[in-house]
Amino acid sequence: MNGKILQNADITPAVIQQLFSRDGVMLLKSIQRDTGTYILFDKHSLIIRVFGSADKIDVAQQRLVKSLLALHDSKQLEIQLRGGLLPPDMMKRVVQNFGSDLHGLKEMVPEAEFSLNARRHCISMVGTKELKQKVEGIIHGIAQTSLQSQGNEDDSACPICLCEVEDGYRLEGCTHEFCRLCLVDQCESAIRSQDSFPLVCTHNGCGALILLTDLRSLLSSEKLEELFRASLGAFVAGSGGAYRFCPSPDCPSVYRVADRGTSSELFACGSCLVETCTRCHMEYHPYVTCEKYQEFKDDPDSSLKEWCNGRENVKKCPCCGFAIEKVDGCNHVECRCGRHICWVCLEFSVSSEDCYGHLRSVHGAIM
Repeated sequence: MNGKILQNADITPAVIQQLFSRDGVMLLKSIQRDTGTYILFDKHSLIIRVFGSADKIDVAQQRLVKSLLALHDSKQLEIQLRGGLLPPDMMKRVVQNFGSDLHGLKEMVPEAEFSLNARRHCISMVGTKELKQKVEGIIHGIAQTSLQSQGNEDDSACPICLCEVEDGYRLEGCTHEFCRLCLVDQCESAIRSQDSFPLVCTHNGCGALILLTDLRSLLSSEKLEELFRASLGAFVAGSGGAYRFCPSPDCPSVYRVADRGTSSELFACGSCLVETCTRCHMEYHPYVTCEKYQEFKDDPDSSLKEWCNGRENVKKCPCCGFAIEKVDGCNHVECRCGRHICWVCLEFSVSSEDCYGHLRSVHGAIM
């Protein structure tokens, strides 16, 4: 009923991010259909849980790991057109040189495919890392030319859309002016992509943080709440495993992961009231080590087997395998499955009379 959590060292948060894409969603549906399993992806805590029979779960997880890594490797490479030493109108320069569909760049580097992401100010590329380095060299050359003539350019355009400002909004911290709609688009893009945090002013050389006052002026309360959740998700994903979300589905609480080598520590969630071990991230187990508790989870009968081991007054029913403890009385024992068992040799009968007859004829007495 709990399913099985996908745990693989190669499945990093960056790889799991592929499941937010259309290809990732189609991948999950395909694996579910082919393996007869159900795959639950908790977008909040980035946990993948597979439900089904044990053999089907193993097949589904193997396919999921292989497919996610292949999808991640084939992900489009991105060449940033803003930030660092790039001029603020870098994207505008690229369009002027190569066209909005980048056909000029395709002629220079025909081995790769390109598309311009105007919202994120980057070129998405399908190709090798060597080709990416070649394209970055071309972009760098355009940037150098642009910086030399930067003093003659008009700086009144919106730094995001590079057009004349419409319905202008000045940021509270740095006072740079943008189109209101462009700032809203920047926030909504951050909600969809966790690598957009922290939100900063994109004006050339600024990088000042966008303040809460600005966000409240630009976004509705619902969008602001979505932005906060996305920001928290970005913080957890970028913490390198130092923080994790509460394992309850869609629970917004976060806890600090216990250091390796330390004993289990309790995290009592204030939202869903679930108690979690901050070391192994399973249910809190105050009197058992994480390793021992994992054994119990993998085999719920392990503690019973350990208790039965070496006890002469404990035997298993020869029919159903149920553990029976005999404290006193005669050697006729009735199991919960309805069988009547001889405690001496574990011969079973359908009635108590037959069992007593067996005890007298074979063992000479019922005691």
